[in-house]
Amino acid sequence: MDDILDNICLSKQSPVITKSLLDLAANTAVQKEFPGLDRYAKNLMGALQTGDITLTETALLSLYTQLHGAGSRYSPCEREQLSKRKGYACYPGGLSPLMKAPQFIRHDSVVADLGAGNGLQGLLLQRICTHRKTIQVELSSELIRVGRIFQHALGIDADRVEWIHDDIVHVSIEEADFIYLYLPAKPLDGGKEVYEAIARKLNRTGKPLVIFSIADCLAGFLGRQFSVVYTDGHLTCFVKK
Repeated sequence: MDDILDNICLSKQSPVITKSLLDLAANTAVQKEFPGLDRYAKNLMGALQTGDITLTETALLSLYTQLHGAGSRYSPCEREQLSKRKGYACYPGGLSPLMKAPQFIRHDSVVADLGAGNGLQGLLLQRICTHRKTIQVELSSELIRVGRIFQHALGIDADRVEWIHDDIVHVSIEEADFIYLYLPAKPLDGGKEVYEAIARKLNRTGKPLVIFSIADCLAGFLGRQFSVVYTDGHLTCFVKK
């Protein structure tokens, strides 16, 4: 199995991502919650056996997408708050940020995912490049419950992940030096307040900071101290030195 994973040519992070996703799909507690994952895991294992990179990449993304959306439910109160903020539900950010993030994350880094869903992205980053702490901010208590199951299944220590059940605008992120977000709200009235609140916090930080913004709507609110170091139309990376 390890030899097969080591032969994937997608990137040097791919074997870690692949093993992590398969570990989740094979975990008894995860299977109990989401029994349909077995089909996606078998497809990925079959693709790995063929050595076909395109087939493997497709199967890997399918399993990733299924896991990323697991537990995406909101209570009536949470749904009302999501609507008020013009918020988006749980969308997968893709593997590209996971490939690019390690060059910015150190062993002592604090990573904050704003609108973390079930936290899969942050948990995978902990597996790819272990760091001091990941702060997972999420409005849905159900997604956090599932995220804790994922964390345990991946063997990530409790003190490396902090789960915060709250509206993003109420949460302090001053501790973080790496921020990840995927379009948590539509940039309309209600949603605009989210970006304004996030940007206020980021603009007044006095330390170096990296921001990974998917489908970016944050740029118009950040101060001139932030510069874009990478963008591909999907992922935009900001740095403040």
